[in-house]
Amino acid sequence: MRSKKQTGDQGYLHAEALKYKHGTVGKLTLLMPVICVMMSAFLTHVYFAVDSFNWWYTGFAAGYISLLCGIISEKDRKLGNRAVWSLPCDMGRIWDSKVLYGMKMTGAAVLLHTGATIIISFLLEAVMHVDFIIRLSVPMQLAAGVLLWMSFCWQIPWCLFLAQTIGRIPMLILHFTAYSLMAVIMSLSPAYMFFPGALGPRMMCVILKVMPNGLPAQAGEVTYAPRLIDPSSIPVGILAAALWLLLLWGVTRKWYRRRVERV
Repeated sequence: MRSKKQTGDQGYLHAEALKYKHGTVGKLTLLMPVICVMMSAFLTHVYFAVDSFNWWYTGFAAGYISLLCGIISEKDRKLGNRAVWSLPCDMGRIWDSKVLYGMKMTGAAVLLHTGATIIISFLLEAVMHVDFIIRLSVPMQLAAGVLLWMSFCWQIPWCLFLAQTIGRIPMLILHFTAYSLMAVIMSLSPAYMFFPGALGPRMMCVILKVMPNGLPAQAGEVTYAPRLIDPSSIPVGILAAALWLLLLWGVTRKWYRRRVERV
């Protein structure tokens, strides 16, 4: 039998999800991955799968998560959060439900993007006879999807915190700019694990053999270094992603509870 705590946690998550049942979250979760995939298919052709993933983890995903967290935060922020703070509930668990809902929808977006990329890659190759210059196998793309979702999750408590403190639009600009710099520049650094936005792009160098600038991760290419395809980047990236998520989740959860106590 389920414990009361498990049932309660699911209740919080269900209540959070109901807020957005008929809103824009579902449309956003569908549109952002589809736009990324379709742009790659129409604009790049022979580099389709590579560019689909590259554009997704260097820009589109961060934009999606920023918009998603802005919507989640704005729902309660419009009322000064008083509708939530007045409830006889554990505010920490309410924050948890927001983070978990964000992780769930981000997972759905990643799944849609990965699935659409695999399907369209097959159609382009088998039906339209496109000869890809860099061909990604299905296992490679599935591994990329899983690792990217793991590397994206830290953004959710961070963006929710920023949206609550500085507002939705400033959060979007600040986060997207900071993430882009980490993804494109810091992912090439030996100290990439200290920059959460660099984790996904660094792991993609190993899985997809493509650098954040879209070039093949091989000798002779601009910004290439042998360390970029070192397999140890995968376990290091997974561990660092988990630690960053736990750190940011824990700190922002504590902040949210204290904020309520001061009201």
